[in-house]
Amino acid sequence: MNVVLDHQPNCIVALDIELPADRVNKEREAVAKEFQKEARIPGFRPGKAPLAKIEVRFAKSIDQEVKGNLVRAAVNEAVKSHNLRFLFLDKIEEMEIAADRSFRTRVKIVQEPDFVLPEYLGLTLEVAKPTVEETAIQNMMDYFRDSHATFAPATDRSLAMGDYAVLTYEGSLDGQPLAEAVPGTPPQLAGRTNGWVLMSEGTLLPGFSEALQGMTIGEDREIRLEVPESFPLEALRNKSVAYRVNLVGINTRQLPEWTDELAGRIEEGLTVEGLREKIRQRLAESAEREYDKACKNAIVGKLLDSVQCDLPEREIASATQSIVHDIVSESQARGVPDDQLTSHTDEIYDSASRNARDRVRANFILLRISQQEKISVDESDLYNAIYNIAAQAKKPPKQVVRDLQANGGIARLQDQIRIGKALEFLASKTTFTTPAAQPAA
Repeated sequence: MNVVLDHQPNCIVALDIELPADRVNKEREAVAKEFQKEARIPGFRPGKAPLAKIEVRFAKSIDQEVKGNLVRAAVNEAVKSHNLRFLFLDKIEEMEIAADRSFRTRVKIVQEPDFVLPEYLGLTLEVAKPTVEETAIQNMMDYFRDSHATFAPATDRSLAMGDYAVLTYEGSLDGQPLAEAVPGTPPQLAGRTNGWVLMSEGTLLPGFSEALQGMTIGEDREIRLEVPESFPLEALRNKSVAYRVNLVGINTRQLPEWTDELAGRIEEGLTVEGLREKIRQRLAESAEREYDKACKNAIVGKLLDSVQCDLPEREIASATQSIVHDIVSESQARGVPDDQLTSHTDEIYDSASRNARDRVRANFILLRISQQEKISVDESDLYNAIYNIAAQAKKPPKQVVRDLQANGGIARLQDQIRIGKALEFLASKTTFTTPAAQPAA
């Protein structure tokens, strides 16, 4: 077998391969015999038709299978003989059996990036260790108390900021009900009957709450608001919206006093001090997880600073799509409107692409380290990972396995496990120090 290598950008290697006629003939004979076993030809019992007849009758199909078998075998041999770090076959550009029965093909494969591993054992890195502040504990205490707030009516005064107004109101645009003038307007903007509205600067349209201050129960008021250019709902930007409002009632939000009884309702069996201590423990555990993540990020950052290399574009494209999906899902979960996401498509993809290159490069480095350190993935590692995926996706583990097997995901999952174990290994071999305090200005 003759092989000529052509190394190209993006980790592509073109292989020009030539196989001699005797090997082609041997492969063709083997394939023809396999066809002979299954062939049904009139006048012959199954599997008993002469080989010559099989080769004539199924010539085209035999040729296709012979070429495919020869390409796969030749690529595997070329990868081994030239020590290529094969990832996947990119494309077959040429594939023919010549008149002299020799076989020629030109294929492009993608291999792992070519780089030299930096020193990765015994690193010393500075990582700030987070502490649990009393203000954070108090914020959580306040959050729990807020969730048990009650409401009381206020009947002896006018409406003020911070109140919860009970309103019946309807918006209009150029004399037409807002819901009709701008289809798709959220109900809370279009109008409601006996709807609770927090008197705050961020409620409904800018200026809405301020325009209602001083109203008394039973009073009607007409207001007009100019919608700014920055308003999230594009169809209302720069429009003048009118509202007719009736104040039905005024409610005030009242926070309960801290008592052991309230603490027990928040978490059974705890006193106020017990709840505070429980919050301290949970925040400490969260801080420890954040510190562990920061330590691993510091290791990855050090490795990335030490290794620059070409990367496979297909891997970058796949990682980019994954990151974009995560960004969009997280944004939607936070309530970001779809039109706002669409308007920032270019920025999202630019950011995702930059992060994808670092992610792909870091993964290749960590996988190489896992090979160097002989870090393996056993059945329990794989089972635990599948179980976690199943729990998050709320699917049976067997269904997760079938889904992974259908798209080659088992191998990718094993790589992810190796990457995680490599990071754990590196963290155990790294010394982390706390940055020195900066002198006061």
